[in-house]
Amino acid sequence: MDANALAKSFPASIPLPAEFRALCAWLKGNGYPISGYFELCKHSDKTIRLVFGTDKAVGHLAQFGSGPDGSLYCIWRQEDNRLPIVHMGSEGQNNFVLASDAVGFLRLLAIGYDEMWFDDLSSPAAGEQVNRAFQAWVSETFNVAIPDTGSEITGPAQEAHDNFQEWINARCG
Repeated sequence: MDANALAKSFPASIPLPAEFRALCAWLKGNGYPISGYFELCKHSDKTIRLVFGTDKAVGHLAQFGSGPDGSLYCIWRQEDNRLPIVHMGSEGQNNFVLASDAVGFLRLLAIGYDEMWFDDLSSPAAGEQVNRAFQAWVSETFNVAIPDTGSEITGPAQEAHDNFQEWINARCG
C-alpha cells in the first residue's frame, strides 16, 4: 500500500499518522502478512455511508484496514479531536476502541492475533500468525515493548476514550 495513496483517500479532517506511513514502507519491503489476517486498505466515504446508512459518520472515521470477515479498522475523530483506533465488526457488532493511537495499534498488531475480535485479547496470541520481523520492527522503530496480551492496550484505551458503540448508536439510531 502506497502511503500517499492511503493518505489521499482519507477525509480532510483526519490525517494519516506518520506511524502508518512507516508501516506502508515496512510493508513495501516485507510484504504480507503484517499480523494475522489484517490488511491495509484505502478509505472510502461510500463504505462509511453504507455501514451507517447516513452521512452522520463521514469525516469522523477514516478506514485504513480490514479483516477477512469484512470488519473495518478505522481512525475515529472524537468530538475533542482525539484519534483512537477502532474496530467495526462486519455485522454491526464488536465495535470498540482498540488503541489510543497509531503506535498502540501497531503494538497490538505485533502481538500476532489472527483476528482482533475473534481472538481472546486477554490471552497471548495462539497460532502461527506471529510475525517476529514485524514485532522487532515495531519495537525498534518506535522504542516500545510488545505486550503479552492485547488487553494491556485495549483496556486502557477503552477507559480513556468515549464509548464507540454508543457513538455509533447515536448516528444510526
